[in-house]
Amino acid sequence: MVRVEMLAIGRELLIGRTVNTNAQWLGTRLARKGSLLAQITTVDDDLGEIALGLKECLGREPDFLIVVGGLGPTPDDMTLRGISRGIGRRLRLNREALELIKAHYADRNLGGIEMTPARTKMAVLPVGSVPIRNAPGTAPGVRLTVRSTTIFCLPGVPSEMKWIFKDSVEPLIVKRLGRFSRKYVRMTIEGIYESTLAPLIAMELKLHPGAYIKSHPRGIREGKSRIELDIAVVNKDKNRANKSVYAIVEEIEREIQVEGGKVMSKAGLGGTGRG
Repeated sequence: MVRVEMLAIGRELLIGRTVNTNAQWLGTRLARKGSLLAQITTVDDDLGEIALGLKECLGREPDFLIVVGGLGPTPDDMTLRGISRGIGRRLRLNREALELIKAHYADRNLGGIEMTPARTKMAVLPVGSVPIRNAPGTAPGVRLTVRSTTIFCLPGVPSEMKWIFKDSVEPLIVKRLGRFSRKYVRMTIEGIYESTLAPLIAMELKLHPGAYIKSHPRGIREGKSRIELDIAVVNKDKNRANKSVYAIVEEIEREIQVEGGKVMSKAGLGGTGRG
């Protein structure tokens, strides 16, 4: 299993000023590719906290670490300095990154704009880094390797983060994952409580190792409990993935009826692909 972690940087995330929609998007995107966002770490805009958070993530030896936020020109954008401290590498002006920034301004008819220290700051990267083109924005993404972990630093602006991830990060993760098939079904269940459903889920997980089964209570409607149940199986063989999911659905549906509940709907949202 390929391990992917996220290190989110920004005080606005910690104080509730900004909701971390980047984490939600990355988690969903990876799940659809047959992987999993194994852990999300959030730290303040502080050099010590960034360095410490980075070391903790690297200590778990993920295959990929996606660092999001803090690549801009303002003083609180200190992600690359924090990474430099955390891995013990010096910062250096990266000429390729500088050219990407200049090209960004030129593409917007701002070729004569002065490369101030704040703008040049976005091209100062840890030694050994490779800049990544950021078509929607100014600050380049960054790729570097520390031991067995590939680190990607992406801007916190969602449109920029998503573009770089899809263009430059996802293809590498997909290549590492190899070919797979993912089948996903969402069931809506009425008339039984989650505590009744729990042993049924435990039984199915025992019968189908590696399956993902998660219940989501949706409250009481007209005196009846309602639950949404997510079921997913990832397998290199498409037929095996489909068979496992259908078997789980049939077994759970049968047991729910025995318990006096009812399956209101079954929505299959999965598919196959290369992930």
